[in-house]
Amino acid sequence: MGVEITTTMDTRQLVEQLEKASRGMVNSLRRAVDRSARAARKDTVKTMAEDIGVPRAQFAKSVPPVKGSTQGNLSATWTVSKARISALKVGAFTPQLSELRGSFSGSTFRLTGGGSSSLNVPKSFVLRASNGAQLLMIRHGKDIKPIYTESPKTGLGQSDGAPRKTWERVAERELQANVAKEMQAALDGVSLSVAPTPSDE
Repeated sequence: MGVEITTTMDTRQLVEQLEKASRGMVNSLRRAVDRSARAARKDTVKTMAEDIGVPRAQFAKSVPPVKGSTQGNLSATWTVSKARISALKVGAFTPQLSELRGSFSGSTFRLTGGGSSSLNVPKSFVLRASNGAQLLMIRHGKDIKPIYTESPKTGLGQSDGAPRKTWERVAERELQANVAKEMQAALDGVSLSVAPTPSDE
């Protein structure tokens, strides 16, 4: 009759180490995603300011911080909203008929370009609000409408917009670099071992 020999390996320690390593990998990926999104936001906000033609402070409330990833969702979210910025911030009003009635010449979408970049309005007027704010207005039929600059949400939403291109370029570049860095750091910190087996000697 043959001899049956069974070899048993105690893998409890290995399983624990693998589970720990798995959690470490997820945390590493989260750091990479969040860091990349924040870097992309920073550069995109700068591009928005240049594209619109106003300081970042003019639309700060519309570009809140990035919402980071979670353990169960490895994605960072940046929600950009509209900002109503008077066209008077990006051009010059020239009085003609009176102090507040005349023509306006300005531009927005300065990096994106296109037909919407020109804000030349030959017949317009300025409306002064009680809080001191001023709006550039035009008559459209029986209606009176304000003229605003490009909105942060609009610039980011357009596939060919300068802010959108900046976001995509920086996010992709930073994600590749950060994922490689974080994963390598996670792997360097993992030391897998199993309980020693008895010697045959």
